[in-house]
Amino acid sequence: MIYFALVHSHLSCGVEVCANTTANNLSKLTTLNNKLLRILQNRAIKTRNSEFYRTCFTLPSQLLHNVQIVLFIHKYVYHRDKLPTVCRVL
Repeated sequence: MIYFALVHSHLSCGVEVCANTTANNLSKLTTLNNKLLRILQNRAIKTRNSEFYRTCFTLPSQLLHNVQIVLFIHKYVYHRDKLPTVCRVL
């Protein structure tokens, strides 16, 4: 619950912008996210990263970015009234 309150909420809000950066910057964000998940779950260093995400029912940064883009496209096509006015003009 701590992860979703403090980290995931900020990550999911800014992932559209943050994940459109260079691979080096995204790897820094992913590494930090993995460290936070490892500390919060009190896991060993050799634990696979996929287990962190599976346990917390979340996605890595790049996959979270893909999901947010697909959700945006879905809103643009089917629910334009739920988008900000800037996006409706497009």
